Amino acid sequence: MRPETPSLRQRWFGAKLAELRLRAGLTSLALAAEKCGRSTGSLSRIENGIVGIPPRDVPPILDAYGVTDPSIRDKLMIVAGEVQQERRGWWVEHSDALSPSYVDLIRLEATATEIWTYEMHLMPGLLQTEAYARAFVSALGELGSVSRLDEFITVRMNRKAIISRDEPVTLKAVISEAALRQPIGGPEIFRDQLQHLREYMTRPNVTLQVLPFLDRPNPGLFGAFSVLRLPSLDVAHVETMNTDAYIEDEHSVEQYLRAFERLTALALSPAESDSFLREIAVTL
Repeated sequence: MRPETPSLRQRWFGAKLAELRLRAGLTSLALAAEKCGRSTGSLSRIENGIVGIPPRDVPPILDAYGVTDPSIRDKLMIVAGEVQQERRGWWVEHSDALSPSYVDLIRLEATATEIWTYEMHLMPGLLQTEAYARAFVSALGELGSVSRLDEFITVRMNRKAIISRDEPVTLKAVISEAALRQPIGGPEIFRDQLQHLREYMTRPNVTLQVLPFLDRPNPGLFGAFSVLRLPSLDVAHVETMNTDAYIEDEHSVEQYLRAFERLTALALSPAESDSFLREIAVTL
């Protein structure tokens, strides 16, 4: 098994602590470590996102830095707890077959309370059937982006558990009409995929809307994206052919949130979208 790669949240936590240290005027890492009661090497590894720390170790560091804002303290405590949980997820046994950036996505999904996703050419990953996923992921395998196809498909199907768990994630999805005009896998597989979407739409925690072809500019023209809303922070996610990009800056994430809200306003209602899916299935 390859060495564990620090998660996005672990790196965010370390960078935030470094920011708070400098804000406190502690430019010397050695002096800061002494005030925190830690070794210089330990504090350096934390700030560089190499290691995480349990929530109980966070308050002494914040006290040493003079951080009294309850919102900052609470947020860092939550993130520290989430980092601890990430090490015990089901995905750990599959880490050899997945890129570190994809593992980050699974980690974030596992603790998200809401996921807002816009898809331009494909079905949302969390709503794909196994046959549909295999049909398009095989193309990535041919390009060398996926090394172990069967395991990758297994992981993709396992990700869907967050929709049906005891405290399910709230999923809001907008799918471009373009994705519905490409019957990936052939008529039978695609028909089953459309029925799969309609079944998920009956769940109270899933909202799905179709964005029809429009004659005016809209945020969807810039490509697919997701926003993962977590107790600690919101993260925008953009998937490429061979990696996953994450946007953490609050201002930038807010732009993605506004873009998604605009897309939901332009899209068909859930009821209209269900009828749209049914009509397309009939034509296959």
